[in-house]
Amino acid sequence: MRKIKFASPTFLFRHECPNSMESIMKEIAACGFDGLELYSMFGHSAKTIAEYCKKTNLLILCDHIHYDEFSTDTENVIKSRSEIGAKYLTIDNIPNELLPGAPGFSKAVKEIERISKLCKEYGIQLLYHNHGYDLIKKVDGVPVLDLILDSIDPDLLKYQPDLGWLALGGGDPVYYLKKYKDRCPIIHLKDYFVTEPTLLESPFVLGKERGGAEYNYFEFRPSGYGVMNFPALMPHILACEPEWITTDHDMSYERNTYKDMAMSLTYIKQLISLYN
Repeated sequence: MRKIKFASPTFLFRHECPNSMESIMKEIAACGFDGLELYSMFGHSAKTIAEYCKKTNLLILCDHIHYDEFSTDTENVIKSRSEIGAKYLTIDNIPNELLPGAPGFSKAVKEIERISKLCKEYGIQLLYHNHGYDLIKKVDGVPVLDLILDSIDPDLLKYQPDLGWLALGGGDPVYYLKKYKDRCPIIHLKDYFVTEPTLLESPFVLGKERGGAEYNYFEFRPSGYGVMNFPALMPHILACEPEWITTDHDMSYERNTYKDMAMSLTYIKQLISLYN
């Protein structure tokens, strides 16, 4: 089995990263992570982030780029991330008028192919990252997630499955791990709690709050401490032979975020060790 590396998302720290990036990276490294996924550069230069990586021994594996930014500033986006060693970039948030079922979808496919080919010139692989809305939105009963991934050459667009958002979108994580088994170099192990199954499009629907009765008392939790059945999912996760696993829960509320991340990492490492 390939040796898996573990990453923390910076989305959890997005409000602090502009002013506290170095200290955040030191804390993430102290938790035992190998790298982190960016949620933009947070106003820092590539040189500055590279210096922080050297000080903390953390790798930058990926950054999440919205479709519009990727399309309008393609080369600058790719070049700056290549300078900090990112080997992957994700694209998401495709505008509604360019989604499957809309007249502009064929344009979006060509644009994603163009972006991916330029990424490859810099040694970067383009990925698609799903949220709940990618499953909730459908065309003739087929989720837009499937339609996007199935419309583009797998070599040009690989997949970064977020297992929590797959479930929150009403999808079956096992189905997607099997369907795209050879296409998943990074897998997000998002976890959460609800009293009953619920649909949720994205973290922004609830702001900084937990869900009330309307959302079956939803809250994000550390990986392994919510309703996601990672022991049942792990054989399918490992069958994908991911290079990276990202422990992920988007929000810690009043809890200590670093403690949450350390709990997630310890749980997932222990679970994976049962399969060695």
